[in-house]
Amino acid sequence: MTILHQFPHAFWSDGAAPAIIHAAQIWSYTELRNRLNVRTTLLRSQGVQPGQVVLAPDSPGLDLLLMQHALARLGAALLPYRMGLAESELSLLSGMTGAEWQWRTDLETVLATGCSTAKSTGSAASIALLIQTSGSRGIPKVAMLTADNLLASALAVNARLNLHPGDLWLTCLRLSHVGGISIGYRCALAGATLLLHDRFDARSVIADLYQRPVTHLSLVPPMLARILDLDSTPPPRLRVLLVGGQATSRLLIQRTLNAGWPLYLTYGMTETATQIATTECLIGKVPEPGLVGRLLPGLEIEVPNCESIPSALRIRGAMVMAGYANPNREPGHGLDNGWFESADLACLTKAGELKVLGRADRIRVIGGNNVSLDQVESVLTAAEGVTDAVVVALDDSIWGCRLIAVYCGEIAETALAHWCHARLCGSQRPRAFLRLAQIPLLDSGKYDRLQIESVARSAFVNGLETVPGQQLT
Repeated sequence: MTILHQFPHAFWSDGAAPAIIHAAQIWSYTELRNRLNVRTTLLRSQGVQPGQVVLAPDSPGLDLLLMQHALARLGAALLPYRMGLAESELSLLSGMTGAEWQWRTDLETVLATGCSTAKSTGSAASIALLIQTSGSRGIPKVAMLTADNLLASALAVNARLNLHPGDLWLTCLRLSHVGGISIGYRCALAGATLLLHDRFDARSVIADLYQRPVTHLSLVPPMLARILDLDSTPPPRLRVLLVGGQATSRLLIQRTLNAGWPLYLTYGMTETATQIATTECLIGKVPEPGLVGRLLPGLEIEVPNCESIPSALRIRGAMVMAGYANPNREPGHGLDNGWFESADLACLTKAGELKVLGRADRIRVIGGNNVSLDQVESVLTAAEGVTDAVVVALDDSIWGCRLIAVYCGEIAETALAHWCHARLCGSQRPRAFLRLAQIPLLDSGKYDRLQIESVARSAFVNGLETVPGQQLT
């Protein structure tokens, strides 16, 4: 039985209801089912078998959504990748995952990759989605998610966010990332409609928010900030604005709530098929820093209470991946007896809510003191006149590290330096400030920390102290 057999609304009832909207195209559930019949027949005739993996580009997005459901129906797995990926990178992906096929949208055919077929029994056969981690630092890994992982996640998220038939979820997140592709499963399960944007364009998103009855919207914080810069008026039908992917500054949360948007903060990761915790709809009051709400059902965690020292978050349960990809797609890689240990430091409040306090790999030793880059960033983003900020730690032969504040906003470097001086101890204070017109982002909408670090290093090769008035645009 494949995951689609669990989706009665999507394929066996109310076929006239819209399933996917993309620009001027509207596919009803009946049309989607008919197109799936054609695509699954084609893939089967070309040799795709249950338990195998097919690489497919994330553009055109409408075709990838069709592949998502067609492969699920076949019992095969999808590995989406960013359109335009170099052949060498595609070869690396197929080699590290054992993917047998590559879908060519232009030819409507699958081409054999040359990888030997992995075992199609047991855990390998149950893999439904292989998805790259965001890879904001270094080479991304690939998580193997089973049909049960995807179903458990979609069921839990839909219940938490009240997704029902007739709802309309706008997705502008890239479909080669778990935050984007998972919306296809959720909408199919609920019998809701997916409104697809091929990429994030703030003006296009705003236009659809007011011209269509959008009920659900997923964004990462930089996307939300750009939308509010253009129009802060909440859309009339929107019930859920889901924001996650990285920490959301208190200033941005306050700004969103002041404007009246129905904000839900969420926390999760590729390895858990997206979110594991989500707040209730925030009304008026900004939550404590790092608070991301109650766990979704079907999960257990190992973290201390918030009166103790936080530790790396350990997670086990229905949504946790089968393991990181490997050529034979053997389960268990990256897991410890089913437990996945995140790089995030966390604790549990007395009220039973999860608090995420930054990444363990974002701690630097400066002058003998442990300094959290995430904590410094939160101080920066709380300053009036700062719209976005990232802290970069460059090597320093004397102090161990030297912090550089890369930011966007109207505030001058000298004023921001004074703000930090009043709120941070010596080892926590940035030693230089670099103002950019726009902070580099990944395809996922998250910060491209490697590029940001490169820009900072280029600007401060001589180890400059705070440089008043310097601006790089």
